[in-house]
Amino acid sequence: MDYGGFFGFFAKGLLVSMNGLHSFGLNYAWCIIAITLIIKLLFWPLTAISTRSMKRMSELAPQMKLIQERYKDDPAKVQQKTMEFYRENKVNPMAGCLPMLVQFPVFIGFYTMLQSCIELRGQEFLWAHDLSQEDTVAYLFGFPINPLPIVMAVTMFYQARLTPPSPGMDPMQQKIMKYMPMMFVFILYRFSAALTLYWTVQNVLTIVQTKLTKIQDDKKAALGNGAAATTAPAEKPKKR
Repeated sequence: MDYGGFFGFFAKGLLVSMNGLHSFGLNYAWCIIAITLIIKLLFWPLTAISTRSMKRMSELAPQMKLIQERYKDDPAKVQQKTMEFYRENKVNPMAGCLPMLVQFPVFIGFYTMLQSCIELRGQEFLWAHDLSQEDTVAYLFGFPINPLPIVMAVTMFYQARLTPPSPGMDPMQQKIMKYMPMMFVFILYRFSAALTLYWTVQNVLTIVQTKLTKIQDDKKAALGNGAAATTAPAEKPKKR
């Protein structure tokens, strides 16, 4: 097991955590699910900030496009006006990316750990007979049928539908992002069941968080609108 370097530090910590949970009687599949849930809860505030930032940027996209069209012959002016627009509307374009950058070492650490730890050999979960191998259930014309990567793809497509497109993204880039899950399925289809299990659970938790964040924001907006309506001065009746 190569747990050296910067990402190896996170891989070792995750391996110790997984074995610690296993010592309480959990099988390794449920240990992976539990660690994924714990990581999601730890990064919940950062992910919520990212979700809200992306939603806000999406709402402001039409106005940003007008700025780009108005000063299209002067890139420096576009940059200046865009930054002024950000300041006026109190949005930070980096807020959507920073949480992902912070979580990246943990993701790579989890990937490294799940790909190489010997503990997963022979561990079963649902239809998977070995978490260190593919979760193949049958062969179709010699091609393995692996359900977990397929379920992972479904969750990725649904997650992509919930995520607003980045401002300034042209139609071709939007199509690439739309079909990005297919690329991940192609890459991860023959990977271990443990890794695709982690990714699938991570997607499901992200979907749940996105929906809960949206419900919470909608409630706040409804309460704000209700308060504004209550404090608004009543219209005086017209004299006849």
